[in-house]
Amino acid sequence: MKGIIFVKLNQFVDELWGDEFWDELLQDAELPSDGIYTSVATYDDAELFTLVGLIMEKKGLTGQQAQMAFGQWMFKQLLEAAPPEAHKFTDVFSFLYGVQDVIHVEVKKLNPEAILPEFEFIEETENSLSFHYLSPRKMCYFCEGIIEGLADHTGQKVAIEQTECEHEGDARCVIKVTKVG
Repeated sequence: MKGIIFVKLNQFVDELWGDEFWDELLQDAELPSDGIYTSVATYDDAELFTLVGLIMEKKGLTGQQAQMAFGQWMFKQLLEAAPPEAHKFTDVFSFLYGVQDVIHVEVKKLNPEAILPEFEFIEETENSLSFHYLSPRKMCYFCEGIIEGLADHTGQKVAIEQTECEHEGDARCVIKVTKVG
């Protein structure tokens, strides 16, 4: 996983619980990198899952809660780093299509070895959009959090549900976003 995610997790933890808590996580985690992250380097995915696991344990959060909170916070960070084309999307649905068709394409140009999630769009109506979330990291709850951050950004109210989830024993994760109100 790219180091930028670790750098941003550090910032997220600092904002919510302070840098002493981050230091405590690093001490308890005993990570191969010793928690020394740079934005451009690549680190073992297991380090992220170790840190999130410790946050869950120490703060009494579920994996779903921890990933969703980080995802919602992370949306603004990702938007700041996104290519200029990303800023033209003003609707939740068009933005989700743009992630797959524009943003991830640009990320791959800059970083061909990046492992990015993919969206396989299944069904769209005027008020709902369903897509298969494909990622070897299985961070579907993080994706839900990003969608919450996206909805906040666009000012749209949405309901998000997973009609299928690998964490619940299903063969895949299917996320359905419904515009409400």
